[in-house]
Amino acid sequence: MSVTITTLDSDERNRWDTYVERSPGGTLFHRYDALEAQADATDSTLHPLVGYKGEEPVGIFPLFEFGKGPLTLVFSPPSELGVPNLGPALVHMDQLKQRKQEKRHRRFIEGCIEWIDDERGPNYVSIQTGWQYDDARPFLWNEFDVTPAYTYTIDLRDGKDAVISRFSKSARQNVRNNTDASYTISQGGQREIRWILDELHERYEEQGRAPPIPTTFIEELYDRLPEGTVRPYVLSVDGEKATGTVLLENGSIARSWVGGATPDVDIPANDLLEWHMMCDALDRGVSFFEIVGGNTPRLNKWKAKFSPDIQTYYRVKRSSPGGEVAENLYTTLRDRSSLVSRMGPAREV
Repeated sequence: MSVTITTLDSDERNRWDTYVERSPGGTLFHRYDALEAQADATDSTLHPLVGYKGEEPVGIFPLFEFGKGPLTLVFSPPSELGVPNLGPALVHMDQLKQRKQEKRHRRFIEGCIEWIDDERGPNYVSIQTGWQYDDARPFLWNEFDVTPAYTYTIDLRDGKDAVISRFSKSARQNVRNNTDASYTISQGGQREIRWILDELHERYEEQGRAPPIPTTFIEELYDRLPEGTVRPYVLSVDGEKATGTVLLENGSIARSWVGGATPDVDIPANDLLEWHMMCDALDRGVSFFEIVGGNTPRLNKWKAKFSPDIQTYYRVKRSSPGGEVAENLYTTLRDRSSLVSRMGPAREV
């Protein structure tokens, strides 16, 4: 029996979110409310694909369609929101033997590709998978370009003492030698999100770079997703905000996502904030802490001192003749749009 591909509309969001929860690769960005927030922020059309073998779900694959004149582009996730990963998430595969897993997985991906080509016929397709999606061969076998990319994760399951013992000497000292420093760390809401993004926005402007994330998008995620999913943390020194990070939490994974502007203070503020967020996440029963993004050498030195594991994900692309031109035109038009005026910056993703 082949895998049948269909879409679920907003009235079936509960069923979709059930599949997200069942999938080891399902993230908070896969949740239907988060998908709608991504579509709204980018003025794109959402296509939430689901594959079924009979009545059993095989996988989900959210897509976003952009059109400009004769050009059609498909992304997962949209490129301008700083969403680190999306793409396909498989369901009910762990219970199958390897041969059946590979066969069903390939049929699901090929069914989704066929849907994309038959229903949308895009000039350009760009997908960024999650790090728990570990087999990109079905895309290679269907003439997509596949490039590995990297992020960092820390296993929290051995407890705080084991986690900090793996830090570099300087990171351990930064944490242990500042227990009596005059700083506080707190969680906030929309006001703190705006402050964190404003600080980063200023840093991007100083560097002459366009800020890549709309502040309003993070605010929408905070409003739409369940309480505790989006957690803005702020570290203050002597009562003044110094630095902050937006932490994302879903199931067994917490992600240090947006933030970390270098503050002008006399303590290692970002080291202390990162450690505090790890401890909070561990106390809430989280198993893995991701420091999002491991692809920029100038940032990796700081991230690597926490002795994280390197995780691989995949950037998957395909273009028809003129497809690269279509992508460049899309980027140019996007950057000239009113979206840019609403953007706030983020760390590398």
